[in-house]
Amino acid sequence: MVELSDVDRAMLAGSEGGAARRAMRIIVRIAEIQGAPKLIDISKVHVGGSIYTGRGSLQVIEQWLADGAKVRVPTTVNAISIDRSQPQVSGVDEEYARNADRLAAALEAMGCQPIFSCTPYVFPDAPVFGQDILWAESNAIVYANSVIGARTNRHGDFMDVCAAITGRVPYSGLHRSENRVGNFLVKVPDVLDPDPSFYSVLGYLIGKEAGSHIPVIVGMRQAPSLEALKAFCSTVATAGAVGLFHMVGFTPEAPTLQAALGGREPDRTLIVTPEDLLHVWQDMSSGRGQELDSVVIGSPHATLGDFVELAEQVRGRKKAAGVDFLVTTSRVVHGQAEKQGLLDVLTDFGARVSTDTCLCMLNEQQLPSGTVGVMTNSGKFAHYGPGLINRGVFFGSTQDCVESAVLGRPVTAEPAWARRPRSVAR
Repeated sequence: MVELSDVDRAMLAGSEGGAARRAMRIIVRIAEIQGAPKLIDISKVHVGGSIYTGRGSLQVIEQWLADGAKVRVPTTVNAISIDRSQPQVSGVDEEYARNADRLAAALEAMGCQPIFSCTPYVFPDAPVFGQDILWAESNAIVYANSVIGARTNRHGDFMDVCAAITGRVPYSGLHRSENRVGNFLVKVPDVLDPDPSFYSVLGYLIGKEAGSHIPVIVGMRQAPSLEALKAFCSTVATAGAVGLFHMVGFTPEAPTLQAALGGREPDRTLIVTPEDLLHVWQDMSSGRGQELDSVVIGSPHATLGDFVELAEQVRGRKKAAGVDFLVTTSRVVHGQAEKQGLLDVLTDFGARVSTDTCLCMLNEQQLPSGTVGVMTNSGKFAHYGPGLINRGVFFGSTQDCVESAVLGRPVTAEPAWARRPRSVAR
């Protein structure tokens, strides 16, 4: 039996309308399935059910809105299926674009903040350590739990909308302190010059190995940047079901190895070698041949730091005429990059920038006509891309992507961090 508050019971009784009643019924049923003893308040929600996947997904949200749905807590919206700022270049059919726009508009009408971004942690009102929240989008969930130290579980679509409407979630999983203790020790090599591609590869390797365990990573010598952590979170959550990791010395619940493991011995230990990382790096490229027609960057969304790095790489250069170069980001970061003159540098290079949507919403109809070879610096898109666009995808660093765009052919140089390992933690 789930313990309910008076407000919970009132919502179940319909005192706040049909939408709140339906949302609370779902929340309570999930709590029963999870064996949660009670529901708890949350302070923020990030809605991931913003992607138009067909009329069913639209009808659910519009019916909630028709029944009076309003969010009770600050709620942001993930990337959507179209670039609303440039509808004429969306590359999708008119009905799809219209319905995707209706879905976004319905969420706005509920009171959601239309940030349309898969990196809500770069926004000023991101959660803080210890806050209970419900975030969707796998990389954002892992980032919130691990890097910020907020508390959220991984959920399916529409659970996020239910939580936004009710302000309540089951007290289960990673909301409970005892479930946040690491139990899978991962010893990584100490490498030189670990760029975000290193963290993409490391995350992918650990995600595949973790299963239901919580990884505790030791051996890192330098603090990873926001962009490196974004890359790691995206692939560790893509390759596996990871919702939380601890990086000893760098994440807030892991000041020491003992603290991260809760004073216990790990259930499993994995020693990662440079050879392991190199094999994963090689396997992440599914592209073949020497044709390159498109370079795509920004899954998860490009941050301001990504734009700074990219501008440094392309300044004074020009991409090959036959290569399309696309960067996806949020409107907020787009505005920041524009103010700093970074977009002018990218435009001079020949790149184009899209907002609201993300690479993981791409399909083969949205690629330039005749596209054969596609390259990315996103480990997440390297994983999902072949299924989305029906083509192999080359994976490399940001520098690889730029060099490839300039030369008009895929360049995937063996990364420096693979060539010059120093040691493996013991």
